[in-house]
Amino acid sequence: MRPGPLLIAPAIAMIALFFAPLVTMARRSFVSDAGGGMTLENYARFFGDPYYLTALAVTLGTAVLVTVITLLLSYPLAYTYWRARRRLRSILVVLLLSPFYANVVVKVFGWMLLLPTDFLNGYPAIVVVSVHRSMPFMVLLLASAMARIEPEWLESARVCGASGRRVFRTVVVPLSMPGVVAGGIVVFSLSVAAYVVPALVGGASRGQFLPVLMYQQIAIAQNWGFGAAIGVILLATSIVTIGLGNRVARAGRIGRVMSDGFAG
Repeated sequence: MRPGPLLIAPAIAMIALFFAPLVTMARRSFVSDAGGGMTLENYARFFGDPYYLTALAVTLGTAVLVTVITLLLSYPLAYTYWRARRRLRSILVVLLLSPFYANVVVKVFGWMLLLPTDFLNGYPAIVVVSVHRSMPFMVLLLASAMARIEPEWLESARVCGASGRRVFRTVVVPLSMPGVVAGGIVVFSLSVAAYVVPALVGGASRGQFLPVLMYQQIAIAQNWGFGAAIGVILLATSIVTIGLGNRVARAGRIGRVMSDGFAG
């Protein structure tokens, strides 16, 4: 049986549950809440108010910060998992997957019990909880990329006289970069669109994040058009940021072959 017919149902579900709501939101963003025809006043309101522009910068900047911190903390753990023996790997897999057993709201409430009062309800709490939420995704993607590195490649590098540190720098790191890029995209996407974390532990900082502002405009102020515009702007800027990140990665020759590493 050809795979084409098997893809019809998933394609219909994707269109109905993903693309159709996005198109509806985009269309609603061009409609004034006061009524009337198509207009750009929702976007003019957003880009004409420094408060919303600052919120956009804070949202994107925080997502980038969380991605960088998550990568720095996850890489040693992924490397340990990759080099560990089978029994230790089994234990590490259970520990890595354990955060998925609880809902994000449950995990956030757990952090609310652990964090000191003077640390809770502020920007640092948002970063800490976001990093904890994102680490399993980053570690698993990094470990998956490292699993494709053949032991013979490492042995060949050692035979050529490379030290352990140079093998790690010129072989392991470049060949694991696909996992870094994939993990960065996933973590950035999770962080930039997060509503629960800033809403519950953000305190006064929650109003600086676009997902929270979008919820407030739609659910509380009933400004559906402006809330939809916030969502469209957040989605568009996120896609652009991810695209720029991929372009920088390619310009930096991420994923270069081992011969390039030894040439240096």
